[in-house]
Amino acid sequence: MSKSISSEASEAGQSSELSDSEMAAAAAKATELDLKAESLIKTYMMAAGAASLTPVPLVDLAAITGVQMRMIQKLAEHYGKSYSESPVGNTIASLGGAAVGQSGGVLLGISLAKTIPGIGWMLGIVSMPVLVGASTYAIGHVFAQHFKKGGSVFDIGVEDVRGYYKEQVEKGKDLAKSLKRDIHTFTASNEQPA
Repeated sequence: MSKSISSEASEAGQSSELSDSEMAAAAAKATELDLKAESLIKTYMMAAGAASLTPVPLVDLAAITGVQMRMIQKLAEHYGKSYSESPVGNTIASLGGAAVGQSGGVLLGISLAKTIPGIGWMLGIVSMPVLVGASTYAIGHVFAQHFKKGGSVFDIGVEDVRGYYKEQVEKGKDLAKSLKRDIHTFTASNEQPA
């Protein structure tokens, strides 16, 4: 970030050295961008988890994908990047399918299990929000990091970000489990006695 500010200053005929106050302002702006991106990712992570509770098999997966695509669109806007559905959809499918192939298969299985009365839907409620939340969190962080480095939806390399994606899935699982516990605790503490 300071490199671009520094080069802009040079082009304007100013010193290529930034003052301490300019560096502090640039750092504050970068931190603000990061905090807003993190908030966006967490919001869409929860929305994807909620979408996973859709009781109709396969419709839930379509809803989750829609939430993830919208998150990336918002992140692209946030970082001043253009957005296109096709490359984003391909990247989501490649990351989710290859890096967490087991989870992709598990999600499909859980989605289809919702057709089994009682137990199928219960299985979905218990496990799907955590898996979906973790995946959404990871996808959001992969794109945010890529945009922050100056990349676009057109030049993201799945092989280049696969390791980071896997790291973020693990962080996302921990966060999703924590949020799930918090929701259950909040719900239980606010129940009215019969």
